[in-house]
Amino acid sequence: MKYLFFTFFCFSISFAQSSQYGLDKLGSNPVTFIDSVKVNKPEIFALDSKLVALMSVYGPTEAKKLIGEDGKDGVIYVETKDFSTKRFLRYFRSKSKEFSKLLDSNGDGHTFQYILNGKVLTSNFEGDLALIDDKVFKKINIVKKKELSAQYNITDKDYGIIISSTIPEDPTKK
Repeated sequence: MKYLFFTFFCFSISFAQSSQYGLDKLGSNPVTFIDSVKVNKPEIFALDSKLVALMSVYGPTEAKKLIGEDGKDGVIYVETKDFSTKRFLRYFRSKSKEFSKLLDSNGDGHTFQYILNGKVLTSNFEGDLALIDDKVFKKINIVKKKELSAQYNITDKDYGIIISSTIPEDPTKK
């Protein structure tokens, strides 16, 4: 049953991202990575799909370019929400001293409300923020609770992290 669920999950995510590089392009034994660590099938089946932030599927041609001959049946990269969060927090630290200081004084960032290109991010946003890199990043602004409440009607967070970027390229279309 877990195999059936995971297969359905993989198909739905991969086709939602790009039908060009869906699982139908994979061979019988694709290499799978979770949070940049190569894993085997039992580890994949043990992963709770609610923890997944990003999934990229590469067919054999692209996979061979990425990891060599081991990619002959394709590659699946899965990134968890935890991993994605660490990645975008590290990136935003590098872009803003103010954000870095705020993160140091407020722990893990759970008191922050993230707003990307004017859209308030409420759930399952970790992958969206983790895709931001130097190619798409424009700026980051921080607003305090009073301004966050006045501008966005958000009262349960202490700070608003307002990120401007162009839309990240779909990694499955490279």
